[in-house]
Amino acid sequence: MIGAILLAAIAVTGPDGEKVCEVTPPDFGEGAVIETTNLTGAVAWRIRFTGEGARTLEKEEWLFDFGGDYRCWPVSHAQGEYVPRTLSTIAGMPPMPKFAPVAAGIGEMHNYARSYPGTSESPLVVEGPGWTAAIGDAGVLDYARIRFASGGRPGQLKTVLEGPAEVSCPAATPWRYIHVARSCVELANRQQAVMDALSEPSRIADTSWIKPGKVLRVAALTTACGKAAVDFVKRNNMQYIELDCGWYGQEHTGDPLKPGLAPERVARGDVFDLFEILDYAKSRDVGVILYVNREPLKKNRDAILDRLAAWGVKGVKYGFVNVGDQKWRRWVTDAIDAAAKRRLMVDIHDEYRLAGIQRTYPNVMTVEGIRGNEEMPPAPHNAALPFTRYLDGPGDYTPCWNVSRIKNTLAHQLAMPCVYTSGWQFLFWYQRPDQIPEADPALDFWREIPCEFDETRFLDGRIGEYAVVARRSGDKWFVGCLNALRRREFNIPLAFAGEGRFVVRVFRDADPDDARPRAPVACEKRQLLASGSLAVAAAANGGWAAIIEPIE
Repeated sequence: MIGAILLAAIAVTGPDGEKVCEVTPPDFGEGAVIETTNLTGAVAWRIRFTGEGARTLEKEEWLFDFGGDYRCWPVSHAQGEYVPRTLSTIAGMPPMPKFAPVAAGIGEMHNYARSYPGTSESPLVVEGPGWTAAIGDAGVLDYARIRFASGGRPGQLKTVLEGPAEVSCPAATPWRYIHVARSCVELANRQQAVMDALSEPSRIADTSWIKPGKVLRVAALTTACGKAAVDFVKRNNMQYIELDCGWYGQEHTGDPLKPGLAPERVARGDVFDLFEILDYAKSRDVGVILYVNREPLKKNRDAILDRLAAWGVKGVKYGFVNVGDQKWRRWVTDAIDAAAKRRLMVDIHDEYRLAGIQRTYPNVMTVEGIRGNEEMPPAPHNAALPFTRYLDGPGDYTPCWNVSRIKNTLAHQLAMPCVYTSGWQFLFWYQRPDQIPEADPALDFWREIPCEFDETRFLDGRIGEYAVVARRSGDKWFVGCLNALRRREFNIPLAFAGEGRFVVRVFRDADPDDARPRAPVACEKRQLLASGSLAVAAAANGGWAAIIEPIE
């Protein structure tokens, strides 16, 4: 239920009724009231402006007072590494690194993090005595993002609006929220319900064409590699191939309406026929996703999407979109809507985060906005993600298999598609089909896990140390564990899986004392009762995965 109050402080309490935070609003002047809503463990608010005409907000500075300089988990940019700090030291965070022009497109990418040094992305997680809280925004369709900066004294935070925002009265800003739970596990279990409640319902009436799935990127733009990718997908219970930048020429200046390879690729003698790959994929019932950079989209978006739909393509990956201010948030939302009108699913790179938009547009399958395997981050970052970045929605981490740059064990990588939420899971990101050992029994976990689940439960975890997540599809449970810092013994009660007896297939670190990068996986089968527990040891920087099936 939504209630309206005058512009006054909002008191936020914890699970035992203790005061966690006081939120003080800025002065919005006449014709503004705070709308609040209470959800399980969360308080949300927004400003509603009455009257007529347009209002421009140059800033929106809410003050959060936690009463103590507690530990928090900020990142300066969407692909930053999660390292704990205290609230007062957010101000000392370095700005994000500068992107190379070739990566960012023509000119620099408008991510705005460099314009706001000493601030953190949303959502931001804070850990206090007996509670864990997340603060952020939700339902952001056409409004500037918020960031968080240290306040006037230790224990305080304030919001920073990324550029001015205009609202047409009567209208309301997006929701801002604080979600408090006893632990990061409880917080993660409830967060999706909070984001759904604060986001606009689906604008897509018929969603039958929206299909999650596992994706293989075509790692070399040749006809042979494209067709080999289709065959690999078919053999390994995957659903899509993706043709990344280059299929229509230079990604920033090429023309997706006239697909062809860039001159330097042709000069190397590569042979590439897009339409032969499309026809072959269709004949084998494999969906195709095509990458398109923002520069061609700015010039010719609707014609490009019309052509992709006419070719029978299932999805589009928007590359290097601008993020941050109101103009670009609206631009991306319009591009998602345009894709939906053509029954195209969407993946968004590079710095973009969802803030609840996936409920309004369920054709958004995943976004990047994450430090994933393009940077090969360490295990503590990976173990922080489920309780920080993924509170905002799906993320495209791009799990890899036996790639030399990996910094953790193979069992750690194996668990990622279960621990990390993504409607499209891009697997084997840096590998061609001929480089993947299909006979490896450990890969049965990736072959069998779906991307759409009936139920998700976070079972155990500590931010930056370990995370255990279980997901159910029908009567089968998939469990993934990411571990960091030290060897750890896990003992997970099976009561969550129901009653009776189960066959449990475990994929674990072969030697829990072996924390080397790419240390091997051992596969084993057990029979367990629902009253029992699943005991598994994981190496530092390791992990494990399991498939649990009932015995009739």
